Amino acid sequence: MIGHPLKVEDLISDVKTGEIGIPEIQRDYVWRKPQIAKLLDSIYRGFPVGTLLLWDTALAVEMRGLKAGLAAPNKPDFRPKIVLDGQQRLTSLARVFDPDLPRDERVLFNVFAETFEPHSNRSAADPRWIDTTELMSGSASELDVLDRLVEAGVIDIADRPARNQIHDRLKRLHAIRQYKFPIEIVKEDDLEVVTEIFIRVNSAGTRLREAELALARLAWKLPGKVVGDFEKLEDACLERGFDIDTRFLMRALVVVGTGQSRFRDLKAYWQRPAAGLDRDWKRTERGLRSALDFVEGNVGIPGSELLPSHMTLLPLVAVLGNRTHLSGAEGRALRRWFLIANAFQRYSGSTETILDQDLATLGADSSGVEALHNRALTDLRGKPEVAPDDLARAGASSPLFFLSFLAATSNDAVDWFTGIKIRRDNFNRDQDIEYHHIFPKKLLTAAGVDRYERDEMANLAFLGQKANRRILAKEPAAYLAEIAEHDPGRLEAQCVPMDRRLWALDRFADFLTARRALLSAEMNRLLGS
Repeated sequence: MIGHPLKVEDLISDVKTGEIGIPEIQRDYVWRKPQIAKLLDSIYRGFPVGTLLLWDTALAVEMRGLKAGLAAPNKPDFRPKIVLDGQQRLTSLARVFDPDLPRDERVLFNVFAETFEPHSNRSAADPRWIDTTELMSGSASELDVLDRLVEAGVIDIADRPARNQIHDRLKRLHAIRQYKFPIEIVKEDDLEVVTEIFIRVNSAGTRLREAELALARLAWKLPGKVVGDFEKLEDACLERGFDIDTRFLMRALVVVGTGQSRFRDLKAYWQRPAAGLDRDWKRTERGLRSALDFVEGNVGIPGSELLPSHMTLLPLVAVLGNRTHLSGAEGRALRRWFLIANAFQRYSGSTETILDQDLATLGADSSGVEALHNRALTDLRGKPEVAPDDLARAGASSPLFFLSFLAATSNDAVDWFTGIKIRRDNFNRDQDIEYHHIFPKKLLTAAGVDRYERDEMANLAFLGQKANRRILAKEPAAYLAEIAEHDPGRLEAQCVPMDRRLWALDRFADFLTARRALLSAEMNRLLGS
């Protein structure tokens, strides 16, 4: 059903009064500033920017907050217009109209080039670029902006044609408020029908991932689950240092509930009673919490920053969601499997195919932990081993980097200056762990060393923030000697070659060769344990 077009300023008014709502089935706000700038540019030029699809229903629908400062909170027992398509555009406009939006999140408009771009210090310092939020929110009028341009010398007050031209452009910019969005309204109380409409509409535009479409179905089956339990668990994981998002939680639920990882062909799954889905979720939550405990406690990886692949968590979730007890042999096998799967990028190719094979190997009751481990070894076609050359020009983004951290912590490595043990969280923020260039970047850059060798993991150690700042651009031969005189074990724990001749700047290449050998030996010790 076609509804009456609505002006942008009327839509913003509805946002302010809470008469527009975002249903739980919608994904979160994800647009970036360049996309907002492009939207404003299209409206400014009168280009079509799509239709808003609203849902008119008497049903009580679980809502999520619209991520804009102007948005009124959801009102209980109130039936707002529900946005099925257009949330990203609507939220972006609501942010542009918000006078409290931080300046570095705003969009600027060049009055001469008639172009839009995200805020930058460079553009903000140029008076030709004006703040669109000031004009849209009413903080400044067109004449206020025009006077400011004259005062800044951008326009000659005596040049009436130029002044009129800029004034016309400001009026066109302000007229974005009057732009009319075509509106379509769905009047339907059958949730299955509305879900199908939502999936078809959103699959045709900015393509929703299959996980997000599955989330839409889950939201109807278990209202409040996505904006409630999912978000609470995401927050709990983030507090532990693991950046787990809603899509990952959805895949974990599918893994636990179906024994495979694909979102396609789940029609039978969604036909299960809601109580059965809720039981699957409880097992998923228990499995994920236990999996993160296992990864942090048994493996030693303190968070997402050092975890090469979140996908490797899924078999752990399956096992620990189904099992309340692992034997010592199973625990060791699962730990070694996890190290191997991450170090050798087990899920980097045909992710779902290999993951489903691993889940099938585990079995419906997840009793095949040792079979899972043995399968990974078989697929490697040999002993899992890191060669020194594998570390050449490999930096912090390498899947092997987490092993250098585990090598340090397994050797009880401490900060070289304070003696405090290396760990993710410290009470004193100065001791938060950073990657430190043993041969400082400034010295290597001046010596003409390329960034791949400069940033190689063989030149990185783990130190607290304060220690890292303390070293800055000191010669390694000087500061490493001071540490070695005090306690050489602090260097040895992080595989620093103790041949002092290698600490000279002109021996950097030899230092890397020696440290690669030491690091790879420690990595192989971990992989073989």
